[in-house]
Amino acid sequence: MDSFDIMKASQIACCLEVSSLKPGNVHRNRDYKDIKYHHFITSGIAFGNIIYLASKDNKNVGYYIKRAVIESKKWSPSNANLGIIILHIPISMASGMLNSFNKNELKRKIKNITKNTTVDDAINFCEAISIIKPNINKPHDGPDITKDDSKREIIERNLTLYDLFKISYSWDNISKEWVDGFNISFEGYEKLKRYYEELEDINLSITKTYLHILSKYPDSLIARKNNIEVAENVSKMAKEVLDNFSLENVIEFDNYLARYGNKLNPGTTADIIASSLMIFLLEKIDKNDTILK
Repeated sequence: MDSFDIMKASQIACCLEVSSLKPGNVHRNRDYKDIKYHHFITSGIAFGNIIYLASKDNKNVGYYIKRAVIESKKWSPSNANLGIIILHIPISMASGMLNSFNKNELKRKIKNITKNTTVDDAINFCEAISIIKPNINKPHDGPDITKDDSKREIIERNLTLYDLFKISYSWDNISKEWVDGFNISFEGYEKLKRYYEELEDINLSITKTYLHILSKYPDSLIARKNNIEVAENVSKMAKEVLDNFSLENVIEFDNYLARYGNKLNPGTTADIIASSLMIFLLEKIDKNDTILK
């Protein structure tokens, strides 16, 4: 697939994701004190050149994650799109290896890319984390990648980037995507296609896909900031809104979550929606069907 198309699919996915109404998250009608709508827009466009370069490679995924973080940091003061970068880089590499879009082949190649990472990829990822300094959980077993000595432990234990994500698999849904072959992202892609065919409205389709994913997979960012019971309760609420879908109910849910600042911000779910959107857009561009109604 064309590298410029892959780059644009990533950038447009970032812009569409943050612009749509996703309860509890930043969107075009809601900022939070520490992270704002324009941070996501500028970051999502800024690392497009790295997506382009990564689509021409099938290795060095950790290096491209670090490069994308550096580009993002130039244009956004907050940790806006780290999760999206971690997801979009393997998708861009895998799609760059395809002559045309094929869902099953794309998934297979993503799996190969993530499973065949190296110690150098893990080191580059740690350096990316040290640049952007996100608030992440410390592992019970394994290197704490927020610490300077983590690289020494990675080298001594011969840990790849895939190994690092296996360590955080149980409590982080983005790590789970890496280990499981982007299952949730592809589920979101299928839902997005279905909703878009029904609604012919990309923003509402994104909202419904987001509610579907959030209702099935308790958000790991909410769990990290609170606990798993709180995250599960937010998922139950998302299911109720999806089952009784109306714009009024979505807005009410958004206002409820926003009352707690960003403590009930399903940010991991939003990142996965951006991943689903990129896959959705890659298929559309390959079929010359890119005009969104």
